[in-house]
Amino acid sequence: MQPSVEPDPDILAAIAALPWADQLCPFMRHQYAVRRRSPLSAWDALDAMIRDSPESYLAYFRGYQRPNRYWDGPDGLRYWRTRFELNRCTPDSVERPRRVDQGATPILDWDDPPHAPNGIGLYVQEPDGRWWPRFEGTDYEPCRGCRRDVSTGRQ
Repeated sequence: MQPSVEPDPDILAAIAALPWADQLCPFMRHQYAVRRRSPLSAWDALDAMIRDSPESYLAYFRGYQRPNRYWDGPDGLRYWRTRFELNRCTPDSVERPRRVDQGATPILDWDDPPHAPNGIGLYVQEPDGRWWPRFEGTDYEPCRGCRRDVSTGRQ
């Protein structure tokens, strides 16, 4: 029987100190913390775990063409960083990222925007390359980012 390892109380405290907000996109529910609204010491601690932990890994998510770095935290949540945000989700809330260390490569023939499930068919690509959702007639409620007016790009 392996001894149980207690989670690092410092990283758990840092995670708890961050002002997590809900991202309610029906296709990628998660939470995020914005850097400029976060305590810098907590932000830096979690960022370091994602970036530097030996347990972190590079993986592709859906149709993204570059891998992102992920870290599975001691609280059972998956963490990753985007430009000015730290993000987290439950591992069962979306499909598992495809790990580079297990041979994953980007999927080149993705039929929808990179963040959406492949083949969902609820997005239309505009001539300028932007994708816009078409939720009319479905049971899906668009998230804030998907409520933007197609003609102006504004909410």
